[in-house]
Amino acid sequence: MSARRALPIVLLAVGVLLIGMLSRNGRSGGAPLDPRSTEPLGARALVLLLERFDASVRVTGELPPEGGTAVLLRDHLGTADSRRLSQWVDRGGRLVVADPLSDFAPAFARASADVFREDPAANGDLTSSGCAVDGLAQVRRLHVPGAAAFRTRSTDTACFAMGTGSFLVARKHGRGTVVAIGGGGGLVNDALDQADNAALAVGLMAPSPGTAVHLLQPSAPGSGQRSLVQLVSRRVKDGLWQLLLAFALFALWRARRLGRPLVEPQPVEIAGSELVVAVGNLLQQGRRRDAAAGMIRSSLRRTLVERLGLPADAPPEALAEVAAGRTGVDRDTVLRALSATVPPDDDALVVLARTVELLRNEVAHAR
Repeated sequence: MSARRALPIVLLAVGVLLIGMLSRNGRSGGAPLDPRSTEPLGARALVLLLERFDASVRVTGELPPEGGTAVLLRDHLGTADSRRLSQWVDRGGRLVVADPLSDFAPAFARASADVFREDPAANGDLTSSGCAVDGLAQVRRLHVPGAAAFRTRSTDTACFAMGTGSFLVARKHGRGTVVAIGGGGGLVNDALDQADNAALAVGLMAPSPGTAVHLLQPSAPGSGQRSLVQLVSRRVKDGLWQLLLAFALFALWRARRLGRPLVEPQPVEIAGSELVVAVGNLLQQGRRRDAAAGMIRSSLRRTLVERLGLPADAPPEALAEVAAGRTGVDRDTVLRALSATVPPDDDALVVLARTVELLRNEVAHAR
């Protein structure tokens, strides 16, 4: 390749490299709601805020001691860790879930079917006349872009109504409590200082000084123990099972044959005479004089046994002796017809067939 042709490719590669370097701008970006990230969507400010109110904050995968608070900003726990966390809550723990897609969160309400798009009318502003959850009595107004609403039960404590659901739901879980919020958009660095978002964070996670707050860190990509099937949300699996059941019912419905049974045409029956002729032609083409002679002798033997009342395994000599006495035919002629000799040619086979036919006629008229 000449230098003139290679120059545009080199310039393109250099331009892509420069764009990549400038886009990073010297900062290491973090995932949304990452407690170590200082990016606008990170959650480093949340950690500093809780520590400001004398909370003992740890970013870890371990569960807090009795009286502490476990926080799931993003639920990337494996099956074993989720079971361990559920047992910890059952024993009296307090769990705060900011991931609306978590299995610990309630189901979505109908008003939040599109949970990934901000409602332009509400603009993320939520209000409440007073929340009955411990530590949230003074929280009146929140700013949570893209908030989702949960369904509530009669036994739940719900705050910040959104249509037919609520943004915040506290539900008993054994002896403990699970408090779910419909999204962590109000806990990121850029939104924590808006409205009463900071008061919500402190009231939920550190209601008293010295509270041990464990931010359960999401697993790094590739470091988890969950399989591909386990990574699929339980609600997605339930929907797939429903689709599979609907398909099975549809297949059963379509598989029914309605109406009277149809009479299918039967195979054409071949006449016995045609079958005999066809077998004879095959034996002639294959020069199977031994097989043809065997069939002729077998037919003669059956006739003699049936007409003369002899056993089926009678020797040829006995058959010839009785046949000669009943019909007057020469004994040696009958014995030659029954002997297992191969005709040397077609003429001998024809002579055998004529002899057998003569014997059959004589036996048929014998008394």
